[in-house]
Formats: sequence, C-alpha cells, structure tokens
Amino acid sequence: MNKTDYLIRKETMALDTAFDPEYQTIIYDQDGVFHSRKSKLELLREACIHYRMCDFEGVLKGTKQIFNFNKAPVVLGDGLIATPTKSPKSYDCQFIFLANVVDFNATADGLYVTFSNQQKLKLNCSMHTFQKQFSRTIICAGYYHGLGKYIPWKKMI
Repeated sequence: MNKTDYLIRKETMALDTAFDPEYQTIIYDQDGVFHSRKSKLELLREACIHYRMCDFEGVLKGTKQIFNFNKAPVVLGDGLIATPTKSPKSYDCQFIFLANVVDFNATADGLYVTFSNQQKLKLNCSMHTFQKQFSRTIICAGYYHGLGKYIPWKKMI
C-alpha cells in the first residue's frame, strides 16, 4: 500500500529500505505495511518537527552530546524512539521502534524481531549490535522520561 502522507506514530514498528525504483521506504505499522516515496530520514525529520518542534540533526546532536553514542537512538517523543541498526546515514539502515518489539532471536538465517502484531522482520545487524542498540534506547528513554540525569551504564551493573 502506498502511504504518501505517513507520519510516524506509536503504531510504527520499523522503517526499512525499499530497494525499489518508485519507493524509498517500507513502513511496518501495526495497521499494515506501507510504502513511501520519502526516505527514512525524511520521515524521521518530519516526526522530529511534529513531536519535538526541532530538527532531526538537533535531536541526534543532543543525544550524542549527552551520551557519547555512535548510532544514537532518535528520541521523537513520548514512547517514540527510533533505534538504528547501522549509521543513520547508511542507505540500508533500518530503524526499529522497540516499544513494539516483543521478541528477537537469532536463527541460522539471521536475526529477526517479532513485533506486537506477530509480524517478523529480518534485521541487517548482529545480535551484539542489536543488544547494544537496545541498551542505548533504554538509557535514552529513561533520561527522556524524567530521570533528568545520565547514569553511566557501567555504574548501573
């Protein structure tokens, strides 16, 4: 289904590369799978303006400055955090919205996430990378939701 006016929302599960001459992004949503002519970064930029009233680059810069993360999660708003599998600048980076992930497991065929609607998506990163990104997202969510200070991960263990 073509979705030209899609706005990222709490039901968004993932953004993936379409590898299609007509569409740039595949949007996995609890209501279905949509195709967009907009890039993943365009969709994320629109969501940053809509929910945070700031630009995508500012959100990433703030997250990187506070936490010193490479591949920083993109905090779009309450419950909306896009977790990249690769550098966000990478053409084939996938953005996963962990609030909608119920499971992830490695198989002989690769790493898969299962979303709340039982749909599965094959990821293009290792289990180690995904677990690291998962941890970073939890840290960002805690900070965003009122902890107000960053407790280094190593001190939490």
